[in-house]
Amino acid sequence: MPRVLPLLTVFLTLSTALAGGGEAPTVTLNNPNCHPVVGTVTFRTATDPAASRRLAQLFAQDQADRAAQPIDWSKVAPADQARRAEALRLLNAGRLSQSEDFYHAAFLFQHGDCPQHYELANLLAQQAMSRGSPSAGWLYAATYDRWMLSLGRPQKYGTQFVTEPEGCGVKLAPYDPATTDAERTRYGAPTLAVALRQADKLSALCQARQQAP
Repeated sequence: MPRVLPLLTVFLTLSTALAGGGEAPTVTLNNPNCHPVVGTVTFRTATDPAASRRLAQLFAQDQADRAAQPIDWSKVAPADQARRAEALRLLNAGRLSQSEDFYHAAFLFQHGDCPQHYELANLLAQQAMSRGSPSAGWLYAATYDRWMLSLGRPQKYGTQFVTEPEGCGVKLAPYDPATTDAERTRYGAPTLAVALRQADKLSALCQARQQAP
């Protein structure tokens, strides 16, 4: 299990390095069970329109694969892995720097297969926020929640749901009751009451689909 640095410390370190125009912030995330293995990545500031366009295409593919229901995971899972690998190559080559680049890459790694992918997704969402993305707040909260759950810890913001093994029961994944609604809404996450109602709606929708002729 990786050593978890205080999130605020990581965010301030990366943001300070970026704003100061000094050495580019770097993070190392090693886990041989990740596909791909992350290793050391550096968040740079160079502009590469071709890389931005390519990452936008990868993001669109990711979303399209999840629009079709039911999802064929035998096809989507390897496609996800390939998209993550390509995004990581672009990141390591120093070709990603725009807020939307990091937003798109964070989405790809949010669909990862290990805690280090979710941690990287959270750091990418932080970079998107620090570079002016107006919609990265919710992604920051969601990637943090997914990261914590992957470590066996409760989520903080209440963005993640789980389905019961049998039937259509959907509920909010274990969450930290100390988190306030003010903390949640600061990043665009719903209040706890809204999230709990959403779980009920998802359960009802699943049941309606099962009962349909």
